[in-house]
Amino acid sequence: MRAAVPLLLLLASTLALAGCGQPSDSPTPEAGPTSSSDPRFLPLAAYDMSDAGHTVGTARWTLAKQCMVRLGFDDLKNLDIDPLPDWPRRPAGTGVFTAVAYADDDFRYGVQDPRQAARYGYHAARIEYERRYPQRTWTLSQYLALTGEFFGDDPKSVHGHRIPRRGCLGEADRAIYGSNPQDRRDPVLELESKSLQQGMKDPAWKKADQAWSACMRTAGHHYATPRDAQLGEDRRREELNERLTARPKDPDAPSALEKQTATADARCKQRTGYVRAVHAIDVRIQNQLIAENRPKLEKQRRWNREAVRKAHDILEGRS
Repeated sequence: MRAAVPLLLLLASTLALAGCGQPSDSPTPEAGPTSSSDPRFLPLAAYDMSDAGHTVGTARWTLAKQCMVRLGFDDLKNLDIDPLPDWPRRPAGTGVFTAVAYADDDFRYGVQDPRQAARYGYHAARIEYERRYPQRTWTLSQYLALTGEFFGDDPKSVHGHRIPRRGCLGEADRAIYGSNPQDRRDPVLELESKSLQQGMKDPAWKKADQAWSACMRTAGHHYATPRDAQLGEDRRREELNERLTARPKDPDAPSALEKQTATADARCKQRTGYVRAVHAIDVRIQNQLIAENRPKLEKQRRWNREAVRKAHDILEGRS
């Protein structure tokens, strides 16, 4: 089961520069779904890092701490990595804007819990991620040393030491995986995306969308699909006016209109059996994709298992 993961898009003041993402490490293991009728169950998850990702994340930050001390950041020798820190964000005011989107398998079909939606709107994946991975403020030199994500005239050295390729976290990944995950195509991610794309074209999925849309109309919301409701392009003007008028302390907090829409969305999913219907289609397509792509999926699973074995060795001092 893939936990909440932030996908970071870094933008300079005038142009897009690069994208990066938190490796998909799961937080402290939780009980996974045991039945194919459970909407959290995804056949492709059997080939993912799954719960053992927390071990890999701990090994990564253990090595990264050692690397940072080697680069002269003695104050990070006792950095607390339990719980695992948030993936480093570039400090504000350094000429680069960071936009963050969150992905979580628990929200693969959108919001489902009306009470959660009433509280968080469509931001529950972000809230869950931030709960599991506390954010930390880094200096620019710390950020560069950790990530190796350079822009413009960023220095490539710190305290007289050359920053490793992809920073200390990248160096740690190479020690665990043998290469950086960002440099590899992840067949699990690709096929999970493909399954959704194919599923949404299925007549039964479209029928579920239509039933959900009809329910939403009775609640005063006009969207063809749950994705349209989540994007909420029709809400943007009203939400902007609300933020300008109310000046909320948290600019990322969902607006009252978003909460109202998300609550209706979740209720209509429950009333129409939406999640049950689309999940069955998703499972069927994923099983087909697994049959068609088994060799590369098995290769990915072996790669993940070797990374977990290496992470255990690092944590037990055998590396």
